[in-house]
Amino acid sequence: MAEKTKETVLKLRWLILVLMGLVIFGSYYAYDAVSPVADYIMKGMGISSAQFGLLFSVYSLPNIIMVLLGGIFLDIIGIRKAGAIFAALCAIGVFISASGSTFLIVLLGRFIYGLGSESLIVTMDKILSKWFKGKELAFAFGLLITIARLGTIAAFNSAASIQKLSGSWRMAIWVSAVVMFVSFLLFLVYSSVDKAKEKYFKREKKEGEAEKFSFQDIYKFRPSYWLVCLLCMTFYSAIFPFTAFSTILLQTKFGFSAVLGGRYTSMIMVASMIFTPLLGLLVDKIGKRGTMMIFGSLLLVPAHLILGLTYVHPVIPMIMIGISFSLVPAALWPVIPIMVEERRLGTAFGMMTCIQNIGLTIFPFLAGKIRDLSGGEFTNTMIMF
Repeated sequence: MAEKTKETVLKLRWLILVLMGLVIFGSYYAYDAVSPVADYIMKGMGISSAQFGLLFSVYSLPNIIMVLLGGIFLDIIGIRKAGAIFAALCAIGVFISASGSTFLIVLLGRFIYGLGSESLIVTMDKILSKWFKGKELAFAFGLLITIARLGTIAAFNSAASIQKLSGSWRMAIWVSAVVMFVSFLLFLVYSSVDKAKEKYFKREKKEGEAEKFSFQDIYKFRPSYWLVCLLCMTFYSAIFPFTAFSTILLQTKFGFSAVLGGRYTSMIMVASMIFTPLLGLLVDKIGKRGTMMIFGSLLLVPAHLILGLTYVHPVIPMIMIGISFSLVPAALWPVIPIMVEERRLGTAFGMMTCIQNIGLTIFPFLAGKIRDLSGGEFTNTMIMF
């Protein structure tokens, strides 16, 4: 009977996966909701492209340190308490940005939101590593990314439309605040389920195994782990800073409306949403993680050059970026539990996301600054990407 009950509990992992996907859905939605209305924000608040880029830079800035601390915090106090704190910071930060009367207050809200959001993503990674094992893990990561990216797709397809219908870009941010608050409530639902089933996840303590985190453990990570961290930083720095400006790029270069520009940008996520879980299954079956990560990264080069140097219809390079955005994450994140022992996963994921955020702090501002210096053109910015 006990074994049958345990098997029943393990079936809940798919419910947990859906809940975690919806939690991150809200975080992704809030992050990207400002991009489709970039032009309206810049004109409404009287800010430059570089200042608009700061909305993304201040989100990432605290996570150069905070994500690592969040990972340690996660290892020490546990998934449920840490995750609830991170989700609450997200909700509070987005509400501050939505209600901010000055650009500095909006930046403050994005800063607080960033404090929680990236650490919340690290929490999701560890939750999946707890509930899923073996060959299911990469598929579970792929499905989580798919559900989460629906948040980005929703943001790029709704924010400009909300602005158009309401006549205010702030309304788009208020909608993202409500979505993020719902995500916070869903994490509380997960916490209640996880707490009720915690006894089934007790593992025996191995001899000599420490309970607490030690900074010395960072130096025990393999060289291959640090190479994966470097790839993570450079790859995501060519994706997210680009999507921050992609809508206004399409408006400027192709004459699209903000609504249409957002829809074309969302094709990156549509393509990745379709291919990521399939490629996750492929990774589980044949391996070749290194090959997939290298090929996916190289695919970004022609995609960005096509957008920057030619007038080829953007649907082609957007799909190329989407495929790249499927290849790399499907292999990148699931490889960490293979390289790092389970009790250090929170710290390992936190360290990698910490390094990732160094790039994500620098490049959004840099992309906007290059555009300002180029007279509003994006050619030089795309060459940088």
